[in-house]
Amino acid sequence: MATIAQGTYPLSRSIFIYVKKAHVGVTLGLQEFVNEFTSDAATGRGGYLQSRGLIPLLPPEHEAAKATASAMTAMSRPD
Repeated sequence: MATIAQGTYPLSRSIFIYVKKAHVGVTLGLQEFVNEFTSDAATGRGGYLQSRGLIPLLPPEHEAAKATASAMTAMSRPD
């Protein structure tokens, strides 16, 4: 579990969700979904998705993900 959370386990990968900001407030429940998915109760340590096999991020990364989701921070353009 620790090597997966740290990203050093070779067969693990992160789960990403992408939300088109223009759809927030238009698509019913989209903001609520993002808030729930990034909540401590869902993806935090001991969250209900952990019982479904999700390995939670380390606390600093989880907090950063929650802040990004809450602010609906736009992705930067790839180089």
